Amino acid sequence: MKKIATGTLAALLIASGCQDDTTTDEKETEPSNPSGFAFEQLGEFYIGSESGDSSSQSFIHSYIPTNADESSVVMVPGLGLSSYIYNTTPDGRNGWAYHFAEDGHPVYTVDTSDLVVSGLNPEPFQAVKSGQADPSTQPSLSDWEEGTVWARWGFGSSEGQPYEDTQYPTESIDQFFNAIPPQISQTNASSGSSQGNSSAQSSQQGQGKASGGQRTGTDTTSGKASSSRVNTQEVENMIKLLEDKGPSVLLVHSMGGEIGYEVARQRPDLVKALVAIEPVGSPTNEEEVIEKFADIPYLIVYGDYIESRNQTGRLEATKTTAQIIRDNGGTAEVIELTEEGIDGNTHIMMQDKNNEEIATIITEWLDENVE
Repeated sequence: MKKIATGTLAALLIASGCQDDTTTDEKETEPSNPSGFAFEQLGEFYIGSESGDSSSQSFIHSYIPTNADESSVVMVPGLGLSSYIYNTTPDGRNGWAYHFAEDGHPVYTVDTSDLVVSGLNPEPFQAVKSGQADPSTQPSLSDWEEGTVWARWGFGSSEGQPYEDTQYPTESIDQFFNAIPPQISQTNASSGSSQGNSSAQSSQQGQGKASGGQRTGTDTTSGKASSSRVNTQEVENMIKLLEDKGPSVLLVHSMGGEIGYEVARQRPDLVKALVAIEPVGSPTNEEEVIEKFADIPYLIVYGDYIESRNQTGRLEATKTTAQIIRDNGGTAEVIELTEEGIDGNTHIMMQDKNNEEIATIITEWLDENVE
């Protein structure tokens, strides 16, 4: 049976003082904490569950540092991935949630509403089992196939063959795949066709999103946004989260970019900046970019092996967006890590061995460009 793991919360524990009757020589040395960093609160909560339907809710993990003095950051994962990619790494290092919090940012990592880990409504399955509903109405479950994502995400040339300079901790990659939760796709009762994020799944050509068999379709390398691919429930949930926590930085990954861009379209007042990690859907319509995005600081980060991963179209789309924003007085930058002399980074760079270095690049950019 496939194991499902979720990220766990961790904090530093500082030892209490010694007993009064202990002599100087007997006193134990207290653990040092040179940076003075600590968490004020580590928590988890749901948002979007007001209807009572657990399948509509997102699961949020909060990392609130003591004396937080920077903008909140909401971290949205890519398609079929979970908050695990931000919470920790396969080899047990601190994730971006920790590093951003250490820099003073309250952090909220997201398990999207289409993941089993966020809540699975059993009623459609029970109805089919009891014969009260047609099997075509039952939601389907899918997850990523290991064999096809190695090359697609830049781990290596093929499964089990990491690139010599890969930054991903491939020796622990089994932990990564164990942590991928099933994704739920709703179905249309009359036709049996998948709804929800199924069109997004089919757009990931060659990426190995599977439900019984591999899904294939048209690659979205053009970078053009399509509302049909947007998880509308997740957009609603993220807007609710930002309304509750206040205007924040939206950090989005891959297909999560579609969610971030749509939130910015609908509520630009809630988005203090957009940070996009190898995103899908960067808007390229000049009129729309000027109207909706020119006033939002925009940072894009890309890793290595872009051509072999068929990411050139998406990269060019982000460059187009950034240029339009700059031409109209806004702030936007595309960082290609290889041009900074940083090689081997993957599509899952937030878990790469140099994830702290990349986190520092991003937080320094936010310090300079976000009020």
